[in-house]
Amino acid sequence: MKCYFVSPDDGEPPYRPDIEDQESGPGITSLPRALLARHGARVLDPTAVPTADGWPTPRPTVYRARTLLIPPRLQREPYLPVINDVLARVGMGLAPGTAPGPRGAQDRRPEAAPVAAVLTAIDRHGQPPVVVDAWTALTTLRAAAGPDRPREPELELFDHQDASQISLEHLMLGAAIMGSPAVDGSPAVDGSPAVDGSPAMSYLSVTGDGRIPVEVYADAPYRPSAGECAVRYGRRPVIAVLDTGVRAHSWLDVTPATAPGAHYETAVPDGFVQVDPVLQQAIWESSQASAYAGDRDRRPIGHPWDMPVTEDPLIGVVGSALGHGTFIAGIVRQLVPEATVLSVRIMHSDDVVYEGDLVAALQQLALRVKQAQDPENPRPDLMVDMVSLSLGYFCESPPDVAYTSTLKAAIDDLLDLGVIVVAAAGNYAVRRRYYPAAFAAAPRPSGTVPVIGVGALNPNESRALFSDDGPWVTAWATGAMVVSTFPTDVNGSLMPPAEVPGNPGPPREALDPDDFRGGFAAWSGTSFAAPALAAWVLRALLDGAEGDRALSLGDSAPAAAAARALSALRQRGWRER
Repeated sequence: MKCYFVSPDDGEPPYRPDIEDQESGPGITSLPRALLARHGARVLDPTAVPTADGWPTPRPTVYRARTLLIPPRLQREPYLPVINDVLARVGMGLAPGTAPGPRGAQDRRPEAAPVAAVLTAIDRHGQPPVVVDAWTALTTLRAAAGPDRPREPELELFDHQDASQISLEHLMLGAAIMGSPAVDGSPAVDGSPAVDGSPAMSYLSVTGDGRIPVEVYADAPYRPSAGECAVRYGRRPVIAVLDTGVRAHSWLDVTPATAPGAHYETAVPDGFVQVDPVLQQAIWESSQASAYAGDRDRRPIGHPWDMPVTEDPLIGVVGSALGHGTFIAGIVRQLVPEATVLSVRIMHSDDVVYEGDLVAALQQLALRVKQAQDPENPRPDLMVDMVSLSLGYFCESPPDVAYTSTLKAAIDDLLDLGVIVVAAAGNYAVRRRYYPAAFAAAPRPSGTVPVIGVGALNPNESRALFSDDGPWVTAWATGAMVVSTFPTDVNGSLMPPAEVPGNPGPPREALDPDDFRGGFAAWSGTSFAAPALAAWVLRALLDGAEGDRALSLGDSAPAAAAARALSALRQRGWRER
């Protein structure tokens, strides 16, 4: 295993967004129509959209067409009528996403946190309805509250600062090499000048899929008991993996459910993978609230398990991201088997994550950690030490942090609690900043826990061709042709390309490219470099806790969590920027 941090003194040139963002590749310029339609999303084409005066010119990004992320206070009186008056100029209105869900998700949501609000077409007195578009709505609001625009009397309540807190709800994608048929037009294999001509095809199977079934002649790495971990370290370390969820695998202690109507279950109380039904329910309710408010294309995730196997049962091709969370959990099992993976499902099995769902998940994790750190009634069993994010997006205007403040604020809350956040750098072979990994370049107060942006290495320690790069990539780990766990109950519709009848005896056949019932696969992407780096740091966290009682995991206080996190990072070579 190869992992290392990039020191501020390692000679990486300073990042120049005014130059490099223009010279670097765009990242995403197209996605399959079916995927965009499935999630109500569009690709922002800077040459074909309006831009408000005084605001940055956008770059390509992917966003959900019917929603904006807006702080709750702006979705109520007296702001909402003003915002709707402005939006009426382009034939739209706002139906707040704060409408109660079945169990009142808003009761568990921080008041200041922006949430998805739904755009609707308004009655235009006999005129044809407009096409609802979040970028058009956002540009209209920005134009009305521009910094140099003469103030209109009716807009006194809504100023430039308010407008800067409203953003698109980005469509985020997982950071694994997919290829065809998983994601047609994947920048990892075409659409990116850096890899056009198919050098990245070396990371794909003969079918064009990034996943290759393999066999592993090894037992699961030994996992000490919870009692042994309590004696040696104070408790088990916990890494939250926000991803597709997991499916059945013996290494992960997850099995098909025996209860009627259920999907999967953790096989033992102290199993390697755990889920948090209350946290998962809160994420669903937050997303469902927007669906109730009129976001008809939203697909709230209702359970923690990686399903369905295919988006098209008629064809039966395995979903492009199916097994992603299982694969990541297996990486952690190989490197730090003492840990617990808290699996939180926010990624659809077709590789898509709604920014609003990610923000809601991070907020719920922060609430869980605050409960663990309650000075009156501490709950170390609820503590989370690290968050692994193998997903991301390209912001339309990265020079202005306000445009990504919703996600950054949610991550900063966790960092302030002493939780390390590790994020994949993306697979687009560009230097353009990819969020949330690029938050690694954002200044943090001295002595506080950082975000770590992780690029992918090849097995020979060279930087992988597909990996994004740049000064905001602060660590590197092996992410190409990694072998890890894959669900044991997945067999897609593809067939072996050759079969020879037995005469006598059973037939012989070529490799079935999507039969993963052996339980393991080889896969590539910064998706897998990030959890490898996270597990490497977790191992240092355990070494520190075992060698120094002051770094025991049993103390869940924020100061103690930050101290041991920083100690582990420094032990691995991290240096404050």
